[in-house]
Amino acid sequence: MDCHVFGPRMAGNWTTLRNVTEQTSTQTKPQEVARTVPFRTGAVIVIAVAIGLILWLALRDTGSGGGKAVSAADLRKLASSVGHPVFWLGQVDGDTNELTKKSDGSIIVRYLPPGVGIGAKGQYWSVATYPFPGAYAGIQRALRTGDAAQLNLAHGGLAEYAKSNPNNVHAAYPGYAYQVEVFAPRGQAVSLIQAGRLTSFGGPRGGVVTPKPKAASATALKSLAGSLGHPIYWAGPKKRYTYELNRNPNGNLIIRYLPPGVRIGAKGQYLSVATYPYTDALAGIQRVAKQKGQRTIKLSGGGLAVYDPKNPNDVHLAFRGSNYQVEVYDPTGKTPQLVSSGQITVIR
Repeated sequence: MDCHVFGPRMAGNWTTLRNVTEQTSTQTKPQEVARTVPFRTGAVIVIAVAIGLILWLALRDTGSGGGKAVSAADLRKLASSVGHPVFWLGQVDGDTNELTKKSDGSIIVRYLPPGVGIGAKGQYWSVATYPFPGAYAGIQRALRTGDAAQLNLAHGGLAEYAKSNPNNVHAAYPGYAYQVEVFAPRGQAVSLIQAGRLTSFGGPRGGVVTPKPKAASATALKSLAGSLGHPIYWAGPKKRYTYELNRNPNGNLIIRYLPPGVRIGAKGQYLSVATYPYTDALAGIQRVAKQKGQRTIKLSGGGLAVYDPKNPNDVHLAFRGSNYQVEVYDPTGKTPQLVSSGQITVIR
């Protein structure tokens, strides 16, 4: 597979067309949890129920009778027939969508990996739509307890999850009397929500809430890196330039260098350095480097950069032992020279 052009196509915010990780790694599939992972336990469950959260996926092995395989078209028809939104995470290649309808009106869509039969015991990616008057207010109450972390959703939606367990997320939208629960093991529920995967037929669609870009000083960037607990890469200080900081809900962080007189959020293409979370980032870069026509740059500390000579504006790189991938974009076409010079460093 050829390496795509990932450089920013600016429209105020950085909006990469695709991330190199999408072509360098195998898509993560829902995996069975070896044992039940409860959302909240003991007294905390009582609190959750009291403030208005329905706990179905979290408290049960979700395998049950009555489930059937359905397509996206089937879910669309179901939403039309019941007259309210049916939530899911979109289609996952290779997975079977298992639909279960409960007598109380709950609708559960479970994602079964290849080889897992309908009704199989075990916990997999699951999305439940529950009838719940005042669902949005219930999420707000949960957030006021102090035990929950908040996620803002597109279309005015609001989600919460226990800080101690990101496997379960509850969500609701203004004007809809339905609460949504998303379950995915190993903290994937939060990641899926942040990526804008939660969507529906007959109601709010997916999408992410992207924070507005803002100016940040070198000191502020250093402080941010310390608070996040992971490296932030840049091209070093540039006198009289404004450092525009863009942060996306999926963890991507971009620093754009704006020349004197260029305002924050301005359209246009400028020198930009992005830091992307990506497990074993160097391995991903090495896979791209093996593709025909790609050129590489060896970096100090065991790092490696890769780029397509047909598009020298864009270079991706990573360092040994890092779970963060770096993209450098320079519209002048001098990105390989910039990277080779060692100027792309961690903010310290």
